[in-house]
Amino acid sequence: EIVSSFNDMVAVFLERCSGDRKLAIKYSIGFNGDEERMIRLGKSIFDGSVSWGWANFYSRSEIIGDDEEGGFLENGALTLYVGIQLDEFIPKNPASSFMLKLFNDENSADIVFEICEQHKSDSESDRKRAKTSTEKLYHAHRFILQHYSAELSALCATSDGMTPIIITDVKPEVFRHLLYYIYGGEINDDDFAVHEKDFINAADKYGVTNLKLEAEVWYVNNTEITIDNVIDNLLYADAMNCALLKESVMDFIVESKEEVMQRVSFQDVPGDVCKDLLAAVSRHYETDSPGDDGEDETEVEKTYSKMRIRDLRQKLDEKGLGLDIDGSREALIANLKEHS
Repeated sequence: EIVSSFNDMVAVFLERCSGDRKLAIKYSIGFNGDEERMIRLGKSIFDGSVSWGWANFYSRSEIIGDDEEGGFLENGALTLYVGIQLDEFIPKNPASSFMLKLFNDENSADIVFEICEQHKSDSESDRKRAKTSTEKLYHAHRFILQHYSAELSALCATSDGMTPIIITDVKPEVFRHLLYYIYGGEINDDDFAVHEKDFINAADKYGVTNLKLEAEVWYVNNTEITIDNVIDNLLYADAMNCALLKESVMDFIVESKEEVMQRVSFQDVPGDVCKDLLAAVSRHYETDSPGDDGEDETEVEKTYSKMRIRDLRQKLDEKGLGLDIDGSREALIANLKEHS
């Protein structure tokens, strides 16, 4: 059936040119202007017999424009952006759910951890011994742990058969979350809020890098750096090698430099934080110069020292080489330069 357009209107239709199976399709068609974007969405069954779209897609005169407004043409041509997506049920790959089902599965496990949370008291009698208040057993699989973390792999090597590996420096619930994360589980904001630094500490100790970085991001986004806690957070970030947190602290110091100089003592701060401070100063006072938008990759590499930690980590991750993205600013930059 031929559908006519109104005067001055442009028609746009999609047609399936091959194949005989009916396909349910979601589609979008649009184009960009200097200051606006026009887009339309549709959903239809394409079987090759009918075209789908719009007889009155957009005004021809507005596409072309006039002397005052350029319309949507670029060098006399109109570029259409078309998005197509199957609107059909496609089941997800079940591998991740199978993996999660193995979490703490006693029947298939070949290694077990005994987590003992110990509390010490100031009383004379309790100084002589540690009181174990909580003991939890968690079952796991050597193959999974050995391929996830060198630290956990080393622990697995210390146990024969199902002899429990005793761990006393992590809260049972925190270790449970750590194992759950290794098996593909996610940790919600409520758990991050309760355990905060516990996740960073445990993930750092047992080599669960992605959990450490996720917990660090949550901590940075949910912690207000103040004059009263700036040094505590700086010392913690330096001790735990939390580059993102250290960067956040440095930004605060630069932005509040006058108050910090008057009220904060840096007596206990390690000297190696100077580079991070200089990077923060450079970012804070940097102004864009003409031609910056046209920088090629070689020019961008020269600015590694001023880049945000999140950008350095992302660049390393995008290389797809399994590079270590948990390290100091200097380590991240060195890794990037080595693999550029």
